[in-house]
Amino acid sequence: MMIVLLVVVFNQEKKIPPLKVLIGQQIPTLVVEDLRNEPSSIKPIPGKLLMLNVWATWCAPCRHEMPALQELAQKLGSERFELIGLSVDEDEFVVREFLIENEIHFPSYLDRDMSEAKGVFGVRMFPSTFFIHPNGALVKVIEGWQEWETPEMIETVRNLLP
Repeated sequence: MMIVLLVVVFNQEKKIPPLKVLIGQQIPTLVVEDLRNEPSSIKPIPGKLLMLNVWATWCAPCRHEMPALQELAQKLGSERFELIGLSVDEDEFVVREFLIENEIHFPSYLDRDMSEAKGVFGVRMFPSTFFIHPNGALVKVIEGWQEWETPEMIETVRNLLP
């Protein structure tokens, strides 16, 4: 009984901060770098749901879900859907190598200092995935590793398409 009480007390002291964005909130243009260290930006895409996956090569769950994300992007097509990766790695060579080795073809960008991941979204765990409507509003957040290729998850994302 004493152990359970200690666990409950410990968990109450470690409150997880809320995300910095809320469903329905407008997401600003994100200032990032491409994988050649050139300044770039990520913003809503007219007519398309933007699925932004925040990840890192040092994150085992992130690496694990990348092939399934690639499969999801292929199944949903590009007419009303755009998947973009936002890596918080510091080394673009490591990111590029990982993407090539794993045949990941959707666009990926860098947020080396986590100014967008932490500063804009308040990311609490990796991976975290944000769904942004063409009008710029956040419509859904999924934190943690997912099995993106399952029929249920594909249907969940399909239901968000504009």
